[in-house]
Amino acid sequence: MVGRTDFETAQAAPLPWPAERSRQTKRILFVDDEPKVLEGLQRMLYSLRSEWQMEFVSSAPTALQRMAETEFDVLVTDIRMPEMSGIELLTEVVERHPQVIRLVLSGTVELDLTLRSAALAHQYMVKPCDAATLRGKVDHALNLRVMLGDPALKRLISRLPSLPSAPAIYLKLIEALRSPDVSVREIGAIIEQDIGMTAKILQLVNSAFFGITRRIVTPGEAVAYLGVDAVRAFTLSASIFAQFHPKDLPGFSLEELQDHSLKVGALAAEIGTTLGWSKSAMNDTFVGGLLHDAGKLVLAYNCPDQYRDALTRAQQNHQPIREAERAVFGTSHAEVGGYLLWLWGVPDEVTEVAATHHSPPANSGQAPGPVLAVHVADALLNGRFDDDVNSDTLRAAGWLGHVDKWKARSEQLRTERQAGQPC
Repeated sequence: MVGRTDFETAQAAPLPWPAERSRQTKRILFVDDEPKVLEGLQRMLYSLRSEWQMEFVSSAPTALQRMAETEFDVLVTDIRMPEMSGIELLTEVVERHPQVIRLVLSGTVELDLTLRSAALAHQYMVKPCDAATLRGKVDHALNLRVMLGDPALKRLISRLPSLPSAPAIYLKLIEALRSPDVSVREIGAIIEQDIGMTAKILQLVNSAFFGITRRIVTPGEAVAYLGVDAVRAFTLSASIFAQFHPKDLPGFSLEELQDHSLKVGALAAEIGTTLGWSKSAMNDTFVGGLLHDAGKLVLAYNCPDQYRDALTRAQQNHQPIREAERAVFGTSHAEVGGYLLWLWGVPDEVTEVAATHHSPPANSGQAPGPVLAVHVADALLNGRFDDDVNSDTLRAAGWLGHVDKWKARSEQLRTERQAGQPC
């Protein structure tokens, strides 16, 4: 658990999206037992020596020794190595240096090893990997470091192997996977009901291991691509999904959070339908709505004492929970959820929704999209439309004429859920 004193030192101001990369030189540690691979990496990345401070070591024990002596930002490691494997190295790094962003660069394409690394590494790259791809992954990882100000929160989020799932949905998935006749559609529909399962399967399917040349955003697409057997292996063998064990948190209910998130996704998708959006934009919008409050799950499950304080503060001060979170943690569930999803390699369009759904960018020069749709849907379903939504933003987007219809639809959806804590 992260201590209160760690949170008290955090930056209280919201961070920009996308975050700007720090100007300070970052330290990257590469580990591979093949000298030629290390030599190739050094040559390939030579032009980045003024931006990255890189070290190249040929064994996992040496890597652990260097990490004990020097602080690194990113670890890039192979999986198959003698003496100590990449899996063993990653396990040790999670325990000893959880703040380090962990990337796998491997020629191994065995499903079993990939499943084991899925709970330990943030992203997976397959050899051979060109300089542009590798630089993009590492730059992406480095950008994350300025998204949250609190080192304790970074360590906590970096070591999370999964997000907990609602017990009823988890058991429903297990039961379905035990049936030899279960269909891809059935499995996708179950996973789509759960925040944690959706986030994790999107992390897995968008990793380089599976060789996908396009991004996959929906759980249904993910299951269709991976196949039921692979999802069964993920779930029953690798335990990448975890049940939620209830905490003593009056005012917080995982079931209400799931219900609200599904309805935000559905209403936001209806907004997209009204506006004639493409299927791709609709998928981004629905899944972004489903995952927009993932940060609440991170904070409530991993920091129950502090989150209890935030819930109490929100109730006593009659304020949105995001404002109480900032007072307690120095940040809100939006930034926390965005950090986790970005770290896991969930497509940026979905990650941006989670990170900015309370503060959609104004006058960006781009047509309004999923972020604004989820912002509006969330505010409507929380009964905070007049407080949270800027009418000038809607006017500029050309959306004002549709608001009454969306309000009526949100009222229908709100009658189907118990009143919960506004976010």
